[in-house]
Amino acid sequence: MLTLRFALNEVLDVATHSMLAPRHTLRATYDQCQNEEDVHAALWWLRDRSGTYLTGNSTHPGAPRDVFAQGYGPGGDDASGILGADDRVIDAFPLHDPNTRQCLHSDLIRAHRDGHNTLTITLGDDATDLHTLRADVPIAPHGLTTYTQRIVDLAASKELRLTWKTGKAVHLLRLAARGPHGVNGHVIIGARSGKVLRATLTYPSDPLTTKTAKGTNDVRDLLTNLAPSPCPPRCTAPSIDACLNRAPHK
Repeated sequence: MLTLRFALNEVLDVATHSMLAPRHTLRATYDQCQNEEDVHAALWWLRDRSGTYLTGNSTHPGAPRDVFAQGYGPGGDDASGILGADDRVIDAFPLHDPNTRQCLHSDLIRAHRDGHNTLTITLGDDATDLHTLRADVPIAPHGLTTYTQRIVDLAASKELRLTWKTGKAVHLLRLAARGPHGVNGHVIIGARSGKVLRATLTYPSDPLTTKTAKGTNDVRDLLTNLAPSPCPPRCTAPSIDACLNRAPHK
């Protein structure tokens, strides 16, 4: 049994593009062509020389980039052993089935709103199962340099909640402390280079204090000097000062 993990926010971008695309831009699978089936928006799960990934079935312009399984993107693990050795569509997951009224797209939206950040595909003996979950550390976009990944790991070690927003030009990594009176900010990463470009952190104070850094080394130094927030989740302190002043006495 094999379980593949995909970044849910990226999957949702791909799914939404196909759901909103004009009907005439939707591609049919080989089996759909042979059986003359109606074609609806779907997620295609493919495997080729670049890895294994999810993509939409629309040719409409502006499609988000393909969503590679964690560890199975370009330069990752060999995906040739996943269900055969040829380059092909492994499966097609309908985003909306008018016959059963099941809507995978709506399920993905609800899961994302509930804080889930990961989609899993589990290959069983007789079936393929899709599930969503909330991972402590979300899946990073493929293509990050080793140094950039270390900076992401550093941010996670500071007990910051990480949230990715991927794009074709840049990726946005949002950072947020565990409580309402902690630091928050973001890191900007080049989508093509995989390198850290700049970062901004806003510190809890009155008035708020903001620090910025540019380039990998400065961003790393900014995060290295950051202490984990003493503010607990669901903190009820009436102010930032009240929260920070009572923290050492807990």
